[in-house]
Amino acid sequence: MTFQGGFVGTRCAVQVQSAEGQWETKQNVYPEDVNRRQIFELDLGDVPIRTLKLVFEQSSDFFGRITIYDLDILGKEYTIEQSV
Repeated sequence: MTFQGGFVGTRCAVQVQSAEGQWETKQNVYPEDVNRRQIFELDLGDVPIRTLKLVFEQSSDFFGRITIYDLDILGKEYTIEQSV
């Protein structure tokens, strides 16, 4: 994740959607107020995730603005087997 310095989400909740459709926070990350790329290792468990949401709860900007230049999410691809 790469932000514009001064407009950084300094506290971010990583949420996943449960089978029932409820959002639950699995982990929090705390980006620094810098322009360089930041990497966060996420431990979200062994359950395959279909939907991921980033909720920025706090910003380094007085007005709450956040500017993201680059966002990559890397992980494993799972194939869900259907029983017949």
